[in-house]
Amino acid sequence: MKTIVVIIIALAAGLGSGYVLFQGHDSLEAAAGPLKQLYSCGMHPEIISEDPGYCPICGMKLTPRRDEGGDGHGSLVIDPSTRQNMGVRTAEATYRPLSRRIRVFGKIDIAEPMIQSVNLKFPGWVERLFVDHEGEEAVEGQPLLEIYSPELVAAQKEFLVALRSAPDSGAGDSHMAELSEASSHRLENWDISADQIERLRESGEIQRTMIVQSPATGVVVSKSVVHGDLLKPGTILYQIADISRVWAVGHAYEQDLPYISVGSRAAVVLPHLSQRQVEGFVSYVSPYLDVHGQAEIRIDLDNADLSLKPEMYAEITLESEAGDKSLTIPRLAIINSGDREIVYVCFDDGSFEPRTVKTGAVGDGDLIEVVSGLQAGELVVTSGQFLLDSESRLSEAIDLPRQHDHGSSPAGGNETSKGHSGHDPAGLSGIYTCPMPSHFDVLQYGEGDCARCGMALVPVEETENTEVYRCPMRECAYVRSTDDPCSVCGMPTKKLDRTDTGNRVNHD
Repeated sequence: MKTIVVIIIALAAGLGSGYVLFQGHDSLEAAAGPLKQLYSCGMHPEIISEDPGYCPICGMKLTPRRDEGGDGHGSLVIDPSTRQNMGVRTAEATYRPLSRRIRVFGKIDIAEPMIQSVNLKFPGWVERLFVDHEGEEAVEGQPLLEIYSPELVAAQKEFLVALRSAPDSGAGDSHMAELSEASSHRLENWDISADQIERLRESGEIQRTMIVQSPATGVVVSKSVVHGDLLKPGTILYQIADISRVWAVGHAYEQDLPYISVGSRAAVVLPHLSQRQVEGFVSYVSPYLDVHGQAEIRIDLDNADLSLKPEMYAEITLESEAGDKSLTIPRLAIINSGDREIVYVCFDDGSFEPRTVKTGAVGDGDLIEVVSGLQAGELVVTSGQFLLDSESRLSEAIDLPRQHDHGSSPAGGNETSKGHSGHDPAGLSGIYTCPMPSHFDVLQYGEGDCARCGMALVPVEETENTEVYRCPMRECAYVRSTDDPCSVCGMPTKKLDRTDTGNRVNHD
């Protein structure tokens, strides 16, 4: 019996203490009060205010944030059936190498280091041409032309005189030996070959003319001399190019440049050589862009069989990676509004949050680099995100009249407009006009003064002005007294209609 009494007393004590604890918890919640309502801009969600008002960026009315006291993500909640009907699909933001295959079009060109000019270092007259047209092949040491030069004749005579005056024995003046050596070097500096100087030494006879020989093997790509020309020192006579190695020259757009660097492997396809493919390496990337926003790139190619002809059309393909691994998402997830890029992030509880991101390079597989705004592992919406965006804006539009019905004013106060059934007429359209009927064409969003008479503008709802046309995109802030298209986005304007109740203006 005593045991039963003790158990009953213990149970009563436990129930009493639990009642006190729960009552205390409720008292704390009551003391803390409800979470404070925050307001945000539908176009610029980063703008958050504790009071109602207007967005400082686009001028739109701030709307209550739907996430306060909810899921805590700044999110949009859609029931599963609607989500399925919208066809929402997601992809994970992950780090991966961002690769890209780049195709550019170009041509085969002569490699500049393989071009050699032939000129003279003494004046003279051309008496004979051995190579007389462009495109002719030349071999190193081959005669190009024969030239007569009084200075060259004098130099030969000086060389022979000094040579004869400097015997091989110890007799004779050492000064003449030095003169003989200097005369020989002079002929060498004039590009007279060693064989020609040796023949002059052995024969002892002055040659009236001298032969100018080819300094390299290649094709004559330029010729600027004819028979009988008087040539001055420095005159370029021929340009000879060795085309056993050539360039494939193309032009890449700036968005492709992060994937191109010196040393990158390239494949060059020659469509007119039965789609022949030649492998090479990028040897040059221009440090500046041309007037078309492109940078020149060059690929070194072997052309031992001379089948690659300069000016031949070529298709260049490069495959490379843009540095280290990058945080990437499918490019389909991006909603580009023109001034910013938005993605919708999906959370485990089924809610969606609009997120402003900054993107970088675009790779193959329709992947795009995310520089900021996302973290690895987050899910972004890749299909149905435009419907989510429309749903988000629709919800904001529904919330907007509710906010006005509670008497919020543009300044953030709670004043009620006079004579309009407790509604804020300025908040319904936000459009102001001049109270003078003759100045009804003066229209703008927000308060101000008439530019024609200086009177304070009043809400259009307080006047008889019926010719009011606005752009459906509120962020354009375009309003006129005629139905001209919006000068900002080009959309057709819509007329504001008055209702029969309270002289209010409804949005189309």
